[in-house]
Amino acid sequence: MNIEKKFVSKIISKTMYGYISFVYKTSKINKIGFDEFNSNNREKVVFLFWHGDSFSLYPAFKNNPLYIITTKDRRGDFISDTCHSFGYKTFRLPDNPDGGTYIHKIVDTMNYNDADMAIALDGPLGPNHEPKYFTIALSYLLKKNIVPITIEVKNKIEIKKRWDNFKIPLPFTKINITFHSKITLTKVDKKEKFKTVIEKIKSYK
Repeated sequence: MNIEKKFVSKIISKTMYGYISFVYKTSKINKIGFDEFNSNNREKVVFLFWHGDSFSLYPAFKNNPLYIITTKDRRGDFISDTCHSFGYKTFRLPDNPDGGTYIHKIVDTMNYNDADMAIALDGPLGPNHEPKYFTIALSYLLKKNIVPITIEVKNKIEIKKRWDNFKIPLPFTKINITFHSKITLTKVDKKEKFKTVIEKIKSYK
């Protein structure tokens, strides 16, 4: 990336950081089921969320040890810089990772770091609310329980032209973030390509 693009990326990410931080400061944020995860003295998990809800989720784990997977392209630059502003680390992957090299790198890194991970279930390109096999399979290889997250925003702008119906929360609103019960992935789940788990996650709208 050249200097000009880096500068633009930094400006956009700082704007995103400032705006969503302001929304959180002026809004009522309800973290339902979060108490179980509001401690470092616990087993680390993989948080799974819908891509269209991601903007509302950024401040939820501020300064907690967390890795987020994002894409290795221009839009991923904005997301990665914003994540870093909140104290998160990122893994940069192509839109369609081939599996091997990237997965081994992620597994090795997570094995040596006491941190959670967060992945967009239907990212990076959809279809909307259709969980990708890769996200569940990666969680299985990491040997971590998964925690689906759903988000409701009372006042928001919803970009219907985007595949994920991306939601931008407005200031002075109400945001409900629900942390659903942990799901333990088993060999039986892997054998059936996680179909039962995926259907359960899809029921969380």
